[in-house]
Amino acid sequence: MDVPVYRLLLAGAALCPAALLAAAPVSSAFLSFGIVIGSAGGLLALLSSFRPGKPRRRGPALLRRAALRRAGSDLPTLNDQRLAIAKALEAAVDLRAEPDAPPTRETAIARILTRILDSWNASDIAALPRDLTLTLTLLKQCLKAPPGEAGRIAQLFQRPDVVLGLRQEIDMIAKARASYDQSLAAYQATRELQATAPAPGTLTQVLRAMNAPDIDLWHRIVTEHDPTDLAQREAALWCATQPACDHASVAVYLARLADGAQLQNAYIDADSAFLEQVRGIIANCNVGIYRHRGLVYVPPADAVIRLKAELDALASLSDSPRWPDPQCVFTVLEGRKPHPRPAWDLSSGRLVAAPNRSDYL
Repeated sequence: MDVPVYRLLLAGAALCPAALLAAAPVSSAFLSFGIVIGSAGGLLALLSSFRPGKPRRRGPALLRRAALRRAGSDLPTLNDQRLAIAKALEAAVDLRAEPDAPPTRETAIARILTRILDSWNASDIAALPRDLTLTLTLLKQCLKAPPGEAGRIAQLFQRPDVVLGLRQEIDMIAKARASYDQSLAAYQATRELQATAPAPGTLTQVLRAMNAPDIDLWHRIVTEHDPTDLAQREAALWCATQPACDHASVAVYLARLADGAQLQNAYIDADSAFLEQVRGIIANCNVGIYRHRGLVYVPPADAVIRLKAELDALASLSDSPRWPDPQCVFTVLEGRKPHPRPAWDLSSGRLVAAPNRSDYL
């Protein structure tokens, strides 16, 4: 393996701990991402210091020779490419981010480009040779492109597997940042709600009043609500109907329908609105409407038997075709444990304490 490809591999290796951090508590994982990303430059410098001879003023290209000969027809001019690279490097420091926030995709890419430039001893972007300009342009495109396009671009490099592995790590970091931003927004929305006077009426009205979704609060509601309390039942139903609701939360909600024979009682009470909404949740679950899959879910041991029996009983009671089984209830989902929301009292539908940042981040 030649030197520049090995250096690129090191850049990817510096990000590999992200896979392990994905299962760690959110706050510690977010903090570590910044350390992992920032450590690769020192590692490259250390390894370079053991190489004999003077530093190279120009490193060999990472692209295949054939790619270097053909590349450029569908790309901007070299000058525009250099300007775009310089612009991308500005994201290496995100001054707007919270101190414990993981980097954005743009910041992670900027730091990788910076490390590669350092390994080439190249500091003047305007004077960057054609081959190195094309290399960084195509690498930047590959790290940001959709999977199919990224695979095509990666074939232009000497080690497509290394480039695609690096892109996969960038995707994980971007996902961590999105999760962080969502948690921060939920925390800020809860603080704003606490400062609101007078507070909204029911728990459902409180949820509607929040400026950002709180999937962990929604999960607690569907998991702990009392189905005999109409206000709590309404709130849990509202949570499960939201497209942003986590897949695991929807599975928990549907699995609990057998508690107290909720579907049968709704039919006896002529609560057609409740039944139609539940039927819609099942349909949405089976067609993949709920795309957020961040929380862990393990089906209860008796979930399949009890829910199937409840659906059978509803069909028999109503003398109508049986509803389809919600497949999400029977599937194990990998993810993190839900974060606690102890500041909420479900029975009153109120915040009873100030939200604790550590419960969110």
